[in-house]
Order: sequence, then C-alpha cells, then structure tokens
Amino acid sequence: MGKRQPAPASPKAPTQPPPDDNDSDTSFIEFETEDPMPQSPPIPRVKQPFKYYCIFDVEATCEENDREWVHEIIEFPVVLLDSTTLETVAEFRSFVRPVFNATLTAFCTKLTGISQEQTDDAPLFVDVLAQFEDFMRTHRLTRDNMRFACDGPWDIRDFVTKQCKLVGIPVPDYFHNHVNVRGLARKYFLTKTVSFRSGLVGMLNYFGLEFIGNQHSGIDDARNIARIAVELMRENVVFI
Repeated sequence: MGKRQPAPASPKAPTQPPPDDNDSDTSFIEFETEDPMPQSPPIPRVKQPFKYYCIFDVEATCEENDREWVHEIIEFPVVLLDSTTLETVAEFRSFVRPVFNATLTAFCTKLTGISQEQTDDAPLFVDVLAQFEDFMRTHRLTRDNMRFACDGPWDIRDFVTKQCKLVGIPVPDYFHNHVNVRGLARKYFLTKTVSFRSGLVGMLNYFGLEFIGNQHSGIDDARNIARIAVELMRENVVFI
C-alpha cells in the first residue's frame, strides 16, 4: 500500500511588507485630498489720475546755520515714472550754475557732493528749464498726462518759486500743481509708531527698503522717492 500524500497547504492572502522606516517611497499609499480653499481674486490696482509722474528733488546752495542765505538751485533732477507699469521711463539731470552765490561753500559741497567744477561748467537755470522742456517734448509730456511729485512741498513751493523770482521769470505752468509724496504717506500710513520724521529713510524702511545711493544727491533722492511712490501706488494710494 502506497504512502499517503499530505494535503496541500491552503493559499494565504498576499500581505504588504512591513513598513521600512528608511523607505521613503509611499507611492503605494493613496491619500484623500480636500478641495483647495478658493483664492480671493487680486485687488485691481487703481488707475492714477496721470499716466506719468515727474519725481523731482532739487539741491541748492547753502551754508550751515545761516537762515538768511539766498538759496539757488544747483541740481535739477527728474525721474519719469509710468504709473501704469510702475517703471522708470527716463531720467533728466542737469547741474545749474548759481549767480548770486557762485562759489559753493564747503558745507554745501560736503552735503550734496556737488563740486565747484560741476556748477562752473553748468548752464544757467533758464537754460536748464529749456532743456527740460525739450525732454518733455521728447516724451510727449503735457499738463494733461503728467504731474510733478516731490518729498514734501519745499522743492517747488520754496526753491523753484524763489529761483524763478531771482532770475525774473514766471513759474512755468507745469509746476503749478504737484503731489506731496510724504504727505500721502503720512495720510495713509502714519501711526503712533510710524512718524516718518527721518524723511526718505523712514518711509523706505516702512516698506522694507533701504536707501540706495547718496543722501542729498538730487538724482539719488529722486530715485528713492520714485521707489516710495511705486509702493504707495501698489497700495492704491491716489496721486493727486
């Protein structure tokens, strides 16, 4: 009589191998995901009243602790900002030859970085205005599509107005209205902890920016004012 064969073993259900702590492959695991939270649409940027803004910051002759000093413009810089793209389109810069105090003081040169040679070789104020008006025509700037913007009222209200009186000409009509950038910053962002008393640097720091260039260089000041203007426009502050 033959030997009885053992019954075949019952098949076992396949099992996943135990997880390996060192194995980062989780491709065999299926995850249930929730629908992502709906995103709010971006707030559209407000259209500014003017397409272009001439960011302006003059430098002038000066003497330390002399309130009677007759200031004359010695640097006339403009940064042309496109309010639709928030990009700088062009720049205009000229030094200006003073007449009443033709020799710069040591204090003035140290403060502004402008040398005697630069002003001696520069055109007179009326000629600089003519050059700037050529710049306006080149970029098709008019009173309808452009407005000046400054750090405060002083550059136009005091320096330009007095300079025009000194040389015996009327104030050009494109200077008759301007935007006070610092005034707008104070109006919309002034708090108990933000005073902007430190001027340009304080406003830049508020927006997480640092001053680029040399303070009291007219063109560098204008470029940094333009950076502040861009931040304000991004916050939908209306420049008028």
